[in-house]
Amino acid sequence: MNARRFTAGLLACLTLFGLSACGGDSEQVAETAQVEEQGTAVETQTVERTDLANENMVSGQVIADSAVSIVPTIAGTVQSLPVKAGDTVKTGQLLFQIDTSQITSSYASLQESYNATQQMTNEAIQNAQKALPIAQSAVTTAQTNYDNTLTLFNVGAASQVELDQARMQLDQANNQLEQARSAVSQARASQKAQLAQIESSLNQIRTQAAAGTVTAPCDGLITAVNIVEGGMAAQSGPAVVIAEGGRTRISVQVSESLLGQLKVGDSAQVTVSAVSNEPFTATIATIAPAANAQTALYEVRLYTPADVTYPIGAFADVTFYTNRRPDAVTVPSDAILIDGAEQYVFVVENDTAKKVTVQTGVVGDGVTEITGGLTGGETLVTKGQSYLSDGAAVRVVSGEDTP
Repeated sequence: MNARRFTAGLLACLTLFGLSACGGDSEQVAETAQVEEQGTAVETQTVERTDLANENMVSGQVIADSAVSIVPTIAGTVQSLPVKAGDTVKTGQLLFQIDTSQITSSYASLQESYNATQQMTNEAIQNAQKALPIAQSAVTTAQTNYDNTLTLFNVGAASQVELDQARMQLDQANNQLEQARSAVSQARASQKAQLAQIESSLNQIRTQAAAGTVTAPCDGLITAVNIVEGGMAAQSGPAVVIAEGGRTRISVQVSESLLGQLKVGDSAQVTVSAVSNEPFTATIATIAPAANAQTALYEVRLYTPADVTYPIGAFADVTFYTNRRPDAVTVPSDAILIDGAEQYVFVVENDTAKKVTVQTGVVGDGVTEITGGLTGGETLVTKGQSYLSDGAAVRVVSGEDTP
């Protein structure tokens, strides 16, 4: 009796256990079937047509567009230096003053020598001029005597000898007059030469003294000051450097491979972090026709906005855009799958994944140009594509719903 009850109870328990287990499997099968019926969860986006280009980032520097180097023409102690780097100056404004006292110390004695020489040579000219009227009077007398003797000779009242003597006296008088005139000319020429020599020395001192006062040759921004007040200014290098007009440019060095894809007028994105982390659009102003002999790189200069002051020497990040593709079909680069030499993507049509073989072109910032296979407007699978096969059912979800 007890044995039969135990057996019956055991069978009942086993039956209940079996029913319970079978019920659980049925629910899992049903859920799996439901998932399979709904399809693989994916995220999608519409294939767009946009402007695309390769991005090439290089580092550059802010430079003066037109740098004017002020090199002293004389050496000496800097007496005054009223400017500093970063100052804006106007044409004619004092930059620095060099002590010229040693240069001008001999100016007074030279001026005295000039005055004395001028007085002495004036007296010599006057003495020479005194002989002129005497010589001129002798010529007049000799000419009259010759004319009278010639008249007498013509009527037979004077001999040939007398006529020749009168002619000789006239010639001698004319020679003496010419010598007197030459003496005056020589006295004047001597004065001119002596005074010119002294004047040259005086001018040299005046020029050197004037060179001690150095002013700005143009309007601009002072980018460098290489002298100090009380120190020495030399002719070996620029004492002050001015960015003419305050204009600045961005200078970058590019390789030959990139150079061939750039031209004057092309736009680029530039960030000067010393001023702002926001980039600005700049255009290429100049491209060097020859490479730097040491680096084998080519300098490219870009315009900077006129309404912003950029510190000379500040670093800049420049992004050039090459291989531009206007109105290109683009997709996220991560959406493209690769199988050997084949590149493909999945698009969704009627809740079904469709495998599309594509050809690619320019690669941009996270996107790739599609040159074949897509035309734009397709619903592209951007997440979950690795779990798909051609013809598989899909379920489009948002990023938060993706398992």
